[in-house]
Amino acid sequence: MTGLEFEVDSASVLGLVNDSDCSAYDCEFVVLAKQLSTVLLIMDKKLLQAFPEYTAPLTSR
Repeated sequence: MTGLEFEVDSASVLGLVNDSDCSAYDCEFVVLAKQLSTVLLIMDKKLLQAFPEYTAPLTSR
């Protein structure tokens, strides 16, 4: 797992927490998705609604 660790800016996480009804834990993943210029595939409706620009629904096919 060496080299697969990522750090996120705490101020960015807390900013998202302050602007949403989501936990700091969840907001860490949103900040990481933004930092990596990717989309977070999730099933969490609260996160999908709060951060549509950084999340997408995970659906079964």
